[in-house]
Amino acid sequence: MRRETGEVGQRFLDRDREILALASGRRVLHLGCVGHTDFAAADRVRLARETLHWKLGARAETVGVDYAREVVEGYRAEGIFDNIVIGDVERLDDLDLGRDFDLVIVADIIEHLSNPGAMLDGIRRLCGEGTRVIITTPHAFGLANVLRHVGGRFRDGADHVMTFNQDNIRNLLARHGFAIERLDTCHQAQARRHGALFPLGRALFTALPRLGGTLFIVASPSDAEA
Repeated sequence: MRRETGEVGQRFLDRDREILALASGRRVLHLGCVGHTDFAAADRVRLARETLHWKLGARAETVGVDYAREVVEGYRAEGIFDNIVIGDVERLDDLDLGRDFDLVIVADIIEHLSNPGAMLDGIRRLCGEGTRVIITTPHAFGLANVLRHVGGRFRDGADHVMTFNQDNIRNLLARHGFAIERLDTCHQAQARRHGALFPLGRALFTALPRLGGTLFIVASPSDAEA
């Protein structure tokens, strides 16, 4: 991949479509793979087939990690997933994950962590030659967030403890041995629930991707060749 060091927002992407394209045919580690964090455990099990992890399983050799024990055990009881390890992404060294992965996916979980550097250190030790890491996280300077803040209506996620922009995510990754290759923005499936507003928003952010609401980062170990 070509290493890019410019500003955020080269493109405005469909998050899942881009991840699936990059993951196809690869060995994938999917951290925080359960999803639907605002739902009760039974509903999270019911919605399993709508998750990114389900889609990845059809495209790639995938191992997931999540600490939502009740949900993962529910998956197993229903025969839905047998490829999820119960564990803490901030303590990856405690888990038997096998071998190097081609791709590590960290989709919308880094903002939930007390110590994201611990997770990145754990990922770094799992990287082999050519490993890439995909990170998605809310964009502090996304247009919708800025407008909500100006209007006094901004509310962060109930389980969020930090917010990222192009500079501090780059600094964090560099501190833990990673360099950014691509830094775009993206939208997720739930954005389509805005109905008629979604095509308008997509057109705006396609023209001005640096204003998109979610950062989409592709990184690699900093001693890897570009």
